[in-house]
Amino acid sequence: MYELVLCENNKKIKVLFTYQRRHDALYRFKVLSNEKISLKKEVIYKEKKLTKVKYKVLLYKRKEEDEKSVTIRDEYGKLLENFMNDPDWVLLNHCDYNIEEYFSVTGANRKLSAQEILRHVLLSKISDKNTKQVVILNNKIVIEGLVINMITCKNVDEAIRLYNYLRIHCFEQKVGNVIFFGNVHKKDKSLWYRKINESTGVGYNRLYRKISR
Repeated sequence: MYELVLCENNKKIKVLFTYQRRHDALYRFKVLSNEKISLKKEVIYKEKKLTKVKYKVLLYKRKEEDEKSVTIRDEYGKLLENFMNDPDWVLLNHCDYNIEEYFSVTGANRKLSAQEILRHVLLSKISDKNTKQVVILNNKIVIEGLVINMITCKNVDEAIRLYNYLRIHCFEQKVGNVIFFGNVHKKDKSLWYRKINESTGVGYNRLYRKISR
């Protein structure tokens, strides 16, 4: 029997897949290790605090006599012996794993990935009559054209990361009718707060925050 196990900050959190055949397990491991995403999850809430996070996928086989695990180390070079010395399983392989980050967007009925925000919010219906400007307001990205969309991120650093993802794509693809203005100046924030509130109905208390779940 084979298992593919998801680890978060070097702790096992979930068995992703179980297989009887080696071929199937190796194929799924290859798929997971090559999975493409737009913007990976880098921070999560743990005990009400934002914590940096890294994920791995471990490929295990039910242990038979004299089988030994491959070596696995953390980012500092320390052996992760708890993964290597399982009495019932032998570690065959491991890889870093990226999980897609998702963001709350006004007007959307579910959270969107960075790529979905790019395609369906920023680049949707852009034209000479619908030029869009993009700004960072605390931990939010605001996209204003004929309508206003607000994307809420976990903190300011996450907002900057999403902003740069959108900006770099538009620069590399030479996208017109999109202008990036960076951070909203302190003296202009009240104007943006009022404009977003009137357009989307988002309350002022939420607009003022710099950290959100």
